[in-house]
Amino acid sequence: METLGGFPFMALEYSTSGVLTSATLDALQAHVQSAGTSDLLVIAHGFRNNAGEARRLYERFLQNFGAHITRAELAPALASRTYAAAGIFWPSKAFSEGPSKSDGETQHLDEREAAALDDARAELTVLRNDIVAAEQRGTVDRALALLDQLEASTDKQDEFVALLLSLARDGDSAADADATEGFEEVAAQRGSDLFAKLAAPIILPTVRRDGDGGVMALDSSGGDGGGAPLFIGGALKSIAGRIGQVLNLTTWYMMKNRSGTVGANGVAAAVRALKVRHPALRVHLIGHSLGGRCMAACAKALCADPVVQPDSLSLLEAAFSHYGLSQDNGHGDRGFFREVIEHHIVKGPFISTYSYQDTVVGTAYAISSRLAGDNVKAVGDKHDQYGGIGRNGTQRTSESTTQLLGSVGTRYSYVPRVVNNLDGSGGRIKDHGDVTNPEVTYAVACAVAET
Repeated sequence: METLGGFPFMALEYSTSGVLTSATLDALQAHVQSAGTSDLLVIAHGFRNNAGEARRLYERFLQNFGAHITRAELAPALASRTYAAAGIFWPSKAFSEGPSKSDGETQHLDEREAAALDDARAELTVLRNDIVAAEQRGTVDRALALLDQLEASTDKQDEFVALLLSLARDGDSAADADATEGFEEVAAQRGSDLFAKLAAPIILPTVRRDGDGGVMALDSSGGDGGGAPLFIGGALKSIAGRIGQVLNLTTWYMMKNRSGTVGANGVAAAVRALKVRHPALRVHLIGHSLGGRCMAACAKALCADPVVQPDSLSLLEAAFSHYGLSQDNGHGDRGFFREVIEHHIVKGPFISTYSYQDTVVGTAYAISSRLAGDNVKAVGDKHDQYGGIGRNGTQRTSESTTQLLGSVGTRYSYVPRVVNNLDGSGGRIKDHGDVTNPEVTYAVACAVAET
């Protein structure tokens, strides 16, 4: 095995359907046996990471995690253990956040509209060539052919959006039955209506107005100046300026489903195989962004017979619904991962970091909320019907606690059999990717120490 970040490291690479594409699991099994490994860290990257970026994320995480093992307060539990790490590599697609409010100031409006169409054409080409299944390429070709006709025809807009959303229903990335994510509400509408809803910018606050989640109205005035709000879309008044958001939403739903498939089919199978041969091995599931959804899906799959319990689960700025673990989202729908709570599948601590500065999770769910049309006055916050766990923590989940993410050396008292939300807002977690810092890795190390 190679060494990464000071730990023996094995890459587990998966196809879109969760099939392991190499024999590295056998090599990992052999290493665990020969080295007497006591603790295996299984880490999954998010939807904005290619393989190189994922490897760098794993390296930074492991370096900082390793620095905590010998700290005086953790050494009695951790220093004598033998570690290895397995990095999950799944075929993700980077989520484009779109232009900022000030982008394109040096271009004329018609130039920016032409550039937006060129960008959309390039994105669709990548989607066709590198992302969708072979049988879906004709669908993307048809969408490409419609690009130059969208401005003049609502019928073409309807067809274009229907074609894109069909990609999230079919193939390896088929939409799952997660009623808390808003896909069905979006897909049930005419494409031209969705384009119309994206005409005004979505203003995503980055600072809470109050201690109860913070509400900022969705208008184009900039709100009340509470912090530095993120403007999503609205820079161009034409259809061209909104195509990118529809493409982003399509890719988002596809990657959301794909990460769950990899976790449920692939990672869960690897964990089962490891636990069968090494029942005393402690397995710690750690997931960032849609890697968090991957690990939640893995934990859900492990609830099925024969039940296998991971020893800890750490969701780091996870990208799934903040109702994903709830009994009822307020509209009669169970969270997609509710079994993880009901079956007490996580043997040790279950932690979940979140931050109001996570504008990537906020953006994805803000667009879903705007298009689903459920709660336009609470976009992105904890009252949003389609908010994300990485921005707001768990919602409507009685089996949860919330405390601040502390500095290195904080004494955490994780409550068993519940989700321990760790609020990193205000500086501990500065953005969506800020999950390898000393504070976050220390919180994970404390979870591992309690197993």
